[in-house]
Amino acid sequence: MDNVRILIIDDEKVIREGVGRALSKRGYEIVKAEDGNRGLELLKEQDFHIVLTDLMMPGIDGFAVMEWIQENQPHVEVIVITGFATVSKAVSAMKQGAFDFVGKPFTPDYIRVVIDRAIDKLSRQEETEQLRKEKNIGLEAIDKSQSRLKTIFNCMVEAVIVTDTDSVVVHHNPAAIKILEIQTDPVIGKPLAASIRDITAVNMVAETIQKTIVVTREFAPGTISRKYLRAYCSPVISDLGEVIGSVTTFEDISAHKEIDRMKSDFVAMVAHELKSPLASIEQMIYASQVGCKYEEMNSCNALHKRMTVRTKDLLGLIDNLLNLSKLESGTVVFNLEPVRGAEIIQDVMEIASPQAEGKKITMTYAPCEEDWWFNIDYDHMRTAIMNIVSNGVKYTPDGGELTISTSVTGGFVNLIVKDTGIGINKEDLPHIFDRFFRVKGKATRHITGSGLGLALVKEVVEAHQGYIDVESSPEVGTSLTLSFPLAVMEKRKSE
Repeated sequence: MDNVRILIIDDEKVIREGVGRALSKRGYEIVKAEDGNRGLELLKEQDFHIVLTDLMMPGIDGFAVMEWIQENQPHVEVIVITGFATVSKAVSAMKQGAFDFVGKPFTPDYIRVVIDRAIDKLSRQEETEQLRKEKNIGLEAIDKSQSRLKTIFNCMVEAVIVTDTDSVVVHHNPAAIKILEIQTDPVIGKPLAASIRDITAVNMVAETIQKTIVVTREFAPGTISRKYLRAYCSPVISDLGEVIGSVTTFEDISAHKEIDRMKSDFVAMVAHELKSPLASIEQMIYASQVGCKYEEMNSCNALHKRMTVRTKDLLGLIDNLLNLSKLESGTVVFNLEPVRGAEIIQDVMEIASPQAEGKKITMTYAPCEEDWWFNIDYDHMRTAIMNIVSNGVKYTPDGGELTISTSVTGGFVNLIVKDTGIGINKEDLPHIFDRFFRVKGKATRHITGSGLGLALVKEVVEAHQGYIDVESSPEVGTSLTLSFPLAVMEKRKSE
């Protein structure tokens, strides 16, 4: 403790001087008063940490000084100076709040010991006060922070439910009651199953806590509420790395689903209205090509072929639109079965061979040593792989190469389709799976396409729990990797 100020009040000069000399080498600031009146004047004018006062003085005695200090400056420590004849009074003074007493006569060492104890007490009080202030500041900051978080939490439009590890609700925001249409009151302190009767939602929270993973689910109207909801459930991890609960948000996506439904209905309607007349046109063109002497005489065959190609392109576009619409609406039923990888790849190569031979493109298959199987819907997967191979042939100049290879690692099979085509610019790569996106440039100007093929591929691959990786360099070529989980048990059964 720095800059300790001590006031000595005693009507005996020898005592005042003696105490002053005993403390002079300690660096304290010493002030002396010859009686109680002067002592009170100094206390009112200046600040002191410690007061040494005689009890028996003419006029205002030590008891009166101590009483004033307790009422006006309770932080000041009082040490009573008294003769042995008045020790009982000193004890009474201590009962009234004095820190200690010094009996006359006293030694300098004893005075210093008593002062040291008083300073030590003051230091502890000062530290305690500082800690209390810091704690209060911290509590105020926490309170403000919690207030802000509570405001944000309560204003969220998404429903939020917080549970402990036993799936008991510990917190929720007002939106949860409205969106989830919860009827129980109160919700907090009860199992989640008491408020949300859908077993899928309850199991979602349990799975998140048990496996420490983020789980996403969608709930149709009539399951949890009358709305279409998308839920995200995340585990809550403590500083020690332990799971202490879960946080689940429920987003109302009814409007999005309605828009998607309207879009899908519109696409399906337009595609259906276009497909029938186009198919009729294609048949009529074909009929005009067969055994038509007029066509041979007037060289109409080339024109009819171009008409047929364009018509087939439109029919392909319509098929892709219909398939995408069905995949996005969830109406497609995938009939999964274990399929040998080599079988579907050879099937695709057989279909793509005429296209590759027409451009003198060398198409090779480099299988891995392992005979792998995977669970797929054969027709949908063949269409997806065919789209990739067809693109590779389409965007590879005449005389180029296209290689299909496979590898098996970590429970996944990787199917790589690599070409020596025109490649894709870095800025275009993130968009190649967007619907209707086509790379624009001099090299692609003469190549026809709808920009739906890769979008369809992405939907099919993700529906089979797979993923796609693309690497490409302009004028060097493109490599697309499809990765799928292996089907080990099914392989054995099929054999």
